[in-house]
Amino acid sequence: MFKSIKWRLTAIFFGVTALFLFLLGFYLMTTMEQYLYDRTHEKLVSYAKLMADNIKEDFSRGAGREYFDSYAHEAQKDISARVTVIDANGRVMGDSIVDKDTMVNHANRPEIQEALRNEIGKDIRYSSSTGKRMIYFAVPVKKDSQIFGVVRVAVPWSEIEAGQNHIRWSIGTAVLVALILTVLVVSSFTSTLVVPLQEMTRVAKEMAEGRLDSNVNVKAKDEIGTLGSGLNYMAQRLRDTISQITEERNKVSAILTSMNDGVIAIDRNGNILLINPAIERMFHIKYETSLGKSVIEVVRNFDLERLLHRALVSKEPITRELQVFTPDPKTFRVSTAPLTNETGVVGVVAVMRDITAFREVERMKADFVANVSHELRTPLTSIKGFVETLLDGALQEPETARHFLEIINDEADRLNRLIGDLLSLSRIEAKQGEIHKTPVDLEKLIYNVVSVLSPQANEKNLALNVHIKKPLPTIKVDSDMIGQLMINLVDNAIKYTPEGGTVDIMAVSERDGVKVAVKDTGIGISRESIPRLFERFYRVDKARSREMGGTGLGLAIVKHILEVHGGTIDVESRVGAGSTFTFFLPGGSR
Repeated sequence: MFKSIKWRLTAIFFGVTALFLFLLGFYLMTTMEQYLYDRTHEKLVSYAKLMADNIKEDFSRGAGREYFDSYAHEAQKDISARVTVIDANGRVMGDSIVDKDTMVNHANRPEIQEALRNEIGKDIRYSSSTGKRMIYFAVPVKKDSQIFGVVRVAVPWSEIEAGQNHIRWSIGTAVLVALILTVLVVSSFTSTLVVPLQEMTRVAKEMAEGRLDSNVNVKAKDEIGTLGSGLNYMAQRLRDTISQITEERNKVSAILTSMNDGVIAIDRNGNILLINPAIERMFHIKYETSLGKSVIEVVRNFDLERLLHRALVSKEPITRELQVFTPDPKTFRVSTAPLTNETGVVGVVAVMRDITAFREVERMKADFVANVSHELRTPLTSIKGFVETLLDGALQEPETARHFLEIINDEADRLNRLIGDLLSLSRIEAKQGEIHKTPVDLEKLIYNVVSVLSPQANEKNLALNVHIKKPLPTIKVDSDMIGQLMINLVDNAIKYTPEGGTVDIMAVSERDGVKVAVKDTGIGISRESIPRLFERFYRVDKARSREMGGTGLGLAIVKHILEVHGGTIDVESRVGAGSTFTFFLPGGSR
């Protein structure tokens, strides 16, 4: 209960007010009691003096006890107090309540003794005559400085106490009412303070929980109202700031998400602060499980960890190429930069660009140049050698010259085929040649290829068979390219199939496309050579391939034509049992 500022303020105000009222009440009660006593004292003394003045002549002329006793009874009726008349020797001359004859000498009474000394006597004591505690006031009866007796006036002390109790009850009631009013007023007053504070507290908690759309509804013009307006202004500023931060964060997040390069940031302890989706894809990791862990725990590459640590220590940008072998062998160019704030370097950010394909292209270019140089040098060397032989005198021998010229012609044809294949492959790889996709009847295209290559098959006494499972869908492809693809596959099958063998061409509709297979009963391909079949200039048997007029680019052209069309190719082969090349072309339509 007292955790609330309302009740604490109420308790404080109540305590202060109660203390003040108790002190004030005590002071008033003391003062009023004293005042009541003084008024009683003054009144009774005045009555006593008046009566003493009235009976001084009676004392001087020697009036009897009956007279004074009667006087005392009459006086009591007027002043409502006990009246006693006593002579100078202490003998009771008359009393308004008790029989004078039964009363003892009062000479030893304190108030009587004081009055006989010409003073105003007073005393409070228990009266055996009345059975009550009485307050007595006595004055001397004198004439011409001679004291003849004493007039004593008394009232029960209970009457004084009754007056005092009335005063106490009145003041106590007033104090209690004042305290109750204080609680009500203070509670009402503190509510005007606390209710707005509670409202502001509620809004502040909502703001702390991220709900910044709440406002404080305080209309007061005082400090509380100013505080509420300040809180509303702060909420608005927070909304604007958070909106800006969120917008900037979303921009950064969008940039990091859309980047193909990987981004990884670490703190000064080497623990991961951030990774983007590209890093997740590169290393097959998750953002949630990577945060707070060291690089070696997540990426498991010591070279990368050392590079980031070196960048953290040197506080300078570093660029290096790294080889990563898990989960897949890749080459990265890593560029690091320190993360700084006003306290200094707090971490490092690294951008990792996958240059595996770039390096592979460079390697392939180098291999390509070397292979092209080698492939071109061989026919050129042969041509140059035979030309020099002819120039040295072989022209004079017609048969020898004719033989050399036939060899030169074959080498020139081979060189021409090689250059033609290189140009075709270059156009397909660079996609410089326009791909004119038109609806093509694949069955007709297959029979055209068969008619072109039938003479070549007949020379080797090969059976060239076509098996088509109708109907075949019409597909949208570049007919020239697909024709070249079919010629390359069937031509290879014919070249590497011994005399009397069989070459089968099969086609069937499958899914949303067409599957075509070229199967031969040729020499077959070894298992270790199959993965490299589609590399440029790769030959299973180089000597035999050159002998048959192959350039080593036919299957590379097949692969790239299928890649341009979004197709795939598979190879099944066994040495001595033939080979089957199966490709799939998407894009079928009925």
